[in-house]
Amino acid sequence: MKATTLTLLLFAVSLPALGEKSQKERCAPHESKTEMMCVNRNGHCVDVTIDGQKTVALADEETGRRVHSIKHGEDVCWMLANPVSTKLRVSAKTGGIFPSFVGNIEQINVNVYPLTGAKSEGRLDSLDGVALEADGNPNGTWRLTSEKPLKKGEYILVFRVFGKNNWDRQAVLVNLDPALKPGPADTAGATK
Repeated sequence: MKATTLTLLLFAVSLPALGEKSQKERCAPHESKTEMMCVNRNGHCVDVTIDGQKTVALADEETGRRVHSIKHGEDVCWMLANPVSTKLRVSAKTGGIFPSFVGNIEQINVNVYPLTGAKSEGRLDSLDGVALEADGNPNGTWRLTSEKPLKKGEYILVFRVFGKNNWDRQAVLVNLDPALKPGPADTAGATK
């Protein structure tokens, strides 16, 4: 093999590593001083709480690489520190770096990706038959419903929060446990 062919081959093999984003780059808000800060839709303009736990930024680069090595098509920028119920309740409020971007909450949707047992090759699809239903006012809690019981393990929950003004998305790394009880229902919800 000629030296130029070997050099080109080594360069081609290294290209995917060069194009890989860090967790910080993947999850950065859009550079702006206006509501355009939110257009990356990676969760910086909404506050999400799951079974009483507020989501926090997934800043650990090693965990970020591990989660993103599994192809699921989502930028996972958030996590929970502790496990939650497989029948969890979630609430979302306006907040973050540009609180008025979303406005009053009208709808929350979820896609659920089980990571336990997933392999890094191939694409991971979201589970069918999983949804969120409001416990009352959309500004209150929403309960997770599933046609089949969810198993204990690591999941990515992708929440799309639709408000009166706009929408944002939070992809959250969580550990689900069927032995845990879901958070309490909030049927009235706070209005802003």
